[in-house]
Amino acid sequence: MPALKGVVGAWRRARSAVSEVSAFTAHSAMRFYNDNCFQTAASLTYTTLLAIVPLMTIGFAIFTAFPAFGALQTRVQEVIFRNMVPEIGDAILEYLGHFMANAGQMTVFGVIGLAFSAILLMWTIEGSFAAIWRIYEPRSMVTRILSFWAILTLAPLFFGASLSLSSTLWTTLQVAHLEDFAYPLVGFGAILPYVLQMAGCTFLYLAIPNRPVSWLDAACGGAVGSLLLELSKAGFGWYLRTYPAYQTIYGAMSTIPIFLFWLYIAWSTVLFGAVVTAALPEWRAGRITRHGPEGLLPAQRLALALAVLHELMDASRLGVGLRRRTLVQRVPVGAVLIDGILEQLRDAHWAAHTTRESWVVTRDLGESTLYDLMKALGIGLRGSVRGLGGLELPWQERTAQLLEAAEANQQEILGVPLKVLLADTTRGGEGTGPVPLRPHRRSSP
Repeated sequence: MPALKGVVGAWRRARSAVSEVSAFTAHSAMRFYNDNCFQTAASLTYTTLLAIVPLMTIGFAIFTAFPAFGALQTRVQEVIFRNMVPEIGDAILEYLGHFMANAGQMTVFGVIGLAFSAILLMWTIEGSFAAIWRIYEPRSMVTRILSFWAILTLAPLFFGASLSLSSTLWTTLQVAHLEDFAYPLVGFGAILPYVLQMAGCTFLYLAIPNRPVSWLDAACGGAVGSLLLELSKAGFGWYLRTYPAYQTIYGAMSTIPIFLFWLYIAWSTVLFGAVVTAALPEWRAGRITRHGPEGLLPAQRLALALAVLHELMDASRLGVGLRRRTLVQRVPVGAVLIDGILEQLRDAHWAAHTTRESWVVTRDLGESTLYDLMKALGIGLRGSVRGLGGLELPWQERTAQLLEAAEANQQEILGVPLKVLLADTTRGGEGTGPVPLRPHRRSSP
């Protein structure tokens, strides 16, 4: 019986894990679609086509600047294009070789133009990641350029170091006649493209977003994106071999549409990995809605704003602000909801983001009321039933008078200062119960 209970418990846990993974996958797919990532992948494909020659020129210039990596340049090019571009890697490598040779003969202004094209690609990647992570405040111009240059500089060096290390280790083991230890490296060489892709995606998800990203979340997103890329590569290669429609239609020009279509698929998988990375903390926090604060009911949106203002009010008593990460931890509704309500409060001039990356209250909560907050968030009736085009009917005036009376009553009842409403102690300073609220009542005529 105990063994049977253990098997049943393990089966239930496995089924629960599968259900959780399936639900998260469906959530990520829906988020990918709602964030218009297919259109973003098309934009990145076009920008990549313009920037691939400058990127390769700059990358290999940095790569060959180190004598230790000079002998690896040809191998690096082969690894990149034969493992990344199905069926047409050799043709693309030959074309790019001619393009890079021509780029080496350009003038200073031409080199500046090439560098600008490479930075434009990084700019587009940052913009697409900002949309996925719901980032509304970009980095400063200097920080952006430095981060882009760091990526362009470190990526070739990391790639060369990885290949150099694997080659050196293989040669050393063979010279020492340790073939038994060398055999696992054959398998490692087969999965080396996947490992490098995963490392590159993880680095992108950590470095590009203007927001702290957990390295574990980035690694999970990198693993998913790289796995999808490998599966897409295998499927696309099988399709080209089985149904050579592109070669039949375009002939010698077939390399161009195949390469463009492959770039689109590759960027789609990278963006899906980014969506997974951004969605993991939201999923752990237990999201209320998939569409940010706009998907909440008005009362829920008001409650969320009050929860955030409560935390900011407590921090203001100490003369400090709160970082976004702290707010996400203290108000566990998901990062997307917190980001959305902070933006709404900032647009309504109730909160501000300081230069120290903290959020502070900008209104006097002792004077601002619950009614003021509702109006700031756009909760309640807006506009008037009067003056609707050419309509001038008797019911309009009666309806307008009723709505004005309801508005006056609402303002009177909800005219409670937020400082009193959000207080954690009684007015006398004793106990920990809520403040007893007495809404104002209009005197009867």
